[in-house]
Amino acid sequence: MVLGEIRVNILPSSNGMLDGDLRIYSAPKALLRHIQWSLNEIFGYPVELNWEAQHLAPGALATQLQWRELKPVASKIASTLKSWHYLRFEVREFSNISGEGVLYRCTPDLGLHQAVTASTGDVMIHENRLVTILENSRSYETLRKSVSNSLGIAWDLELESYRRGVGSEGEIRAVSI
Repeated sequence: MVLGEIRVNILPSSNGMLDGDLRIYSAPKALLRHIQWSLNEIFGYPVELNWEAQHLAPGALATQLQWRELKPVASKIASTLKSWHYLRFEVREFSNISGEGVLYRCTPDLGLHQAVTASTGDVMIHENRLVTILENSRSYETLRKSVSNSLGIAWDLELESYRRGVGSEGEIRAVSI
């Protein structure tokens, strides 16, 4: 770009960008093309997914994807993927300025969970949500369950073995779709 006699090179900046990652821990092979098409549509360009066997779910495959975008895409990814009941996945997206972000987790048994995350990756419960939990909790057990649900502890517990299961049995078998 030329301004008068001064030549200015404009380089892409990461300021204001959103970083994200998708981890699909288990997906049936029959859904791989549908997942690929959906992600291509969401991003507006072809994304490359490398699938590997998920040893904890025979016949299932796993993959991960990272991105840097100007516009948020995590909620669209999560809402699209949750429509296929058989998927286990996590989607994270955060600002590279503040570090705060959003985390979506989904399992076939529990459905979709959304949480706000701090720059450290910790799940945060905002004040208004805590006030609602306190107002609606008539016992310690109700309070404990509500806080646990807001933190997504059940989703964490269910997904943990799948997180560790990806690529844990020696050679990874790549799958093409």
